[in-house]
Formats: sequence, C-alpha cells, structure tokens
Amino acid sequence: MYARITLILLLLSPSLWACDCSWKNISESYQNASLVFYGKYMGKSNAMGAFDYFGKPMSFENFEVIRFYKGVNNKQLVNPHRLTLKSTSSESCGFKFDSNQYYLVYAELNSLGSFFEVNKCSRTKKIVNNQFIVPSQPDPEAGKDEQRELVRLAQADTANAYLADWESSLASLKINHEKSQQELQKQLKKKNSMSIILSTTTLILIIYVLLEYWKKKSKVN
Repeated sequence: MYARITLILLLLSPSLWACDCSWKNISESYQNASLVFYGKYMGKSNAMGAFDYFGKPMSFENFEVIRFYKGVNNKQLVNPHRLTLKSTSSESCGFKFDSNQYYLVYAELNSLGSFFEVNKCSRTKKIVNNQFIVPSQPDPEAGKDEQRELVRLAQADTANAYLADWESSLASLKINHEKSQQELQKQLKKKNSMSIILSTTTLILIIYVLLEYWKKKSKVN
C-alpha cells in the first residue's frame, strides 16, 4: 500500500516530468510568443496574495527592459521600463535566470492568461557582450543575427503596423482638433467684434433718439 502511494507521488512530482523540446526557428518562436524583449534580470521576488495550484506563494522574475520586439510599443515606454514574469525555475521545463545578467526573452501567457512566463523550450537565452549571433548547430538559425531578425519581424508584424497607423491617425486627429479650436477662436473673436459694434451702434441710436426727444420737448416748453 505504502509502495503504491510512494509511486503515485513520484509520478506526480514535477521534477520527474520529461521536458521534450524541439528546435524552433526565430520566426516560429516570434509568432508563438506573446511577449519578446531584451533586458537585464534584476532578481526574484514574492508577490503577496498570489498562489499557485497547490496553494504555495508564487515567485516572480523582475526585469529592466531595454527593448521590446513584440507585445509593447517602444515609443510608449518610459525608460527604464520594469517588467515582471511568473517564475518557472522550480518546474521541470522552467527557466532559471542569473541575477544582473542580460537576456533575450520569449514569454507566453500562462494557461489562465493572467501571467507571462518562460520555459526551457523557448528561444530565451543569456546575451553576453551584446552578442546576438546565434551559436552553432543544432540551432536551425545558426550564424544569424537574432536581434536583426526580430527587428525585421517586428516591422513586418501587422499588429505593429496597425499600431503605427493608429498612432498616425491619433496624431492627425490631434492636429485637426487644434485647427478646429483655432478656427473657433477666430470665429468667436469675430463674433465678439460684431457684438461690440452692434452694441455701440445701438447705444448711439438710443442716445440720438433721446437727444431728439429732449430737443422737441424743450421747444414745446
């Protein structure tokens, strides 16, 4: 009986699950990822109130992002930009980061869609001396500059193109709004000038009529 329970617990242990990964090229990895960025790993932290399936407090990996390739528009960032990923270092296919090191990260949303996380089967890797050239085989992209490929993919990304169009439309709307405001101000000034002229003319006519009235009344007396 105890042997069966022990066997079941061993089978359920995440540390014994196999992590079978297949090589994916840069384009496939970019398309599959929810978030792709280059940044400095700042260390791990625990978030109060966040727990995993087993009721244990969840840990999070903290990054200082240098550049995004997917998921966020770099133009909207305030440097340095901080980002937090759910830690997977204790899982069989989890990824372990080294503090104060630089990484190219391919992250995905977890099954609940609430956190970004990284696994060993992604193209996530440590970047040393700003070197993005893919090393030798078995990587199918050996010899390529991964950063250059990511920039090319980001520029061709329809979502990014849509975002650029949206920003352009927003800028046009802002310009048109400013022009309409300027035109409105001109019209208001013109209207105010006309009002002043009409008011002045009306006052002069009233004074004239009163003077004529007093003149006639004086003659009668």
